[in-house]
Amino acid sequence: MRIEEWPVPALEADLPSLECPPHVHKWIDNLPREVLEIVSTVAQNGGGIWVVGGAVRDVCLGLDVHDIDFAVSLEPEQMMKLFPNAIPTGIDYGTVSLRGKQALYEVTTLRVESHYSDGRRPEQVKWGTSLSKDLERRDFTINAMAIDVARKVMHDPHFGMQDMERGLIRAVGQAYGRLSEDALRILRAYRFLDRGKAGIWEFDFELGEALRQNAHKLKVVTNERIWMEWHKILSGKNVGKVVEKMAHDGVLDTFLPGNWASQHVLLSALQHPYVHDFDGLTRFALLLCETFSIEVDEVLSQLKLSKKERRYILELHQKFGQLPKPSLPNLRVFRAVLEDKAELHLQLEIVTRSHNLSPSMGGSDEEVDEVYSLLESLEKLPPLKSGHSSLVDGHWIMQRTGLRKGRALGKLKGWLHRLQIERDLASSDEVEEVLCSLHWSEENYLDWPVLQFPE
Repeated sequence: MRIEEWPVPALEADLPSLECPPHVHKWIDNLPREVLEIVSTVAQNGGGIWVVGGAVRDVCLGLDVHDIDFAVSLEPEQMMKLFPNAIPTGIDYGTVSLRGKQALYEVTTLRVESHYSDGRRPEQVKWGTSLSKDLERRDFTINAMAIDVARKVMHDPHFGMQDMERGLIRAVGQAYGRLSEDALRILRAYRFLDRGKAGIWEFDFELGEALRQNAHKLKVVTNERIWMEWHKILSGKNVGKVVEKMAHDGVLDTFLPGNWASQHVLLSALQHPYVHDFDGLTRFALLLCETFSIEVDEVLSQLKLSKKERRYILELHQKFGQLPKPSLPNLRVFRAVLEDKAELHLQLEIVTRSHNLSPSMGGSDEEVDEVYSLLESLEKLPPLKSGHSSLVDGHWIMQRTGLRKGRALGKLKGWLHRLQIERDLASSDEVEEVLCSLHWSEENYLDWPVLQFPE
């Protein structure tokens, strides 16, 4: 088959069609060859296939499309036969992933879902052949559109394009029923409010009321799914306004400790200019800065964050309220201990002090102007002559002190490393001069300084 004949038209949808806007038409013309191959393969085997979900929404909004998902009329077993390298990622729910050279393409069989009894998953999934019924079961109108790639037309039975033009998030059908089917849609609704550079959208009246009345149903959703959506919300460009609305609507109280509707000062901190450059994990740590550490640990575990994610947030939390002294030696130690998080820590301290927050770990009482001065000094601080690694090891110290392996040796090595950083020593000879000046043999090694922040 010649490529100019691609893609082969598949079965037509049981829905009216609309001509694609010019920018969507252009996007279709530039789709990768492997996408056209998928469309044509399904078509040649008697199926219908449509681009659905986030790809349709994003291309209509003029945003970059990162993932392309399809809905097909063929059953998953048929898709596995047509595409032998397919991955049965969610085959019980009709989803397989097709391997391409450029990406994975998620393909889901058209479905008709039965009653939801637990607010999380349907009791039974039935395969369908109707695109109309498949789009009827989707959450919001902006996610209930489809594109027929071969015919270059769109299907928009619930007026998602119109809602996008109005900046409105509206449920497909009856809002209360949509949220009752899957309570995670509550968090998805707030995530879709954030339109990046385009600002914040709004909920239509019915959906807004349903969200407030059904917030408690998030308690039946698995913590892994909650964290997945919450992390995306925290990573959004307009996180401050979205989280403030979640707090006002009683949503945050369902999975975070505290009464968030009254936390006006803490929530306002998310509007600080520095926060715009923070990632989602750092923003989460900031929100938890006034929460006791034992509660922070509990909520991070409950939400099933990875060990790496939990450790990152807990390390930030433990240092809230702490500042280095404004001397060069202390700033060197501060930078050596925190490494790439040193500047971030000072920025967080500027945010918390600008909004008069009270970190649960306590801390120093320097004014925000003093922290700005520390940040400026840190930015001007030249690199260490010998880097951050210790110039000497335990064997070197044993040769010069007669110490044997043990705790005292390790403590002396730590002390020398700190002095190396503080004084910006450039060689082991300089470290030896310092060692000769110490009265280490006359002091209790438990009292020797170590390389750490805070002290």
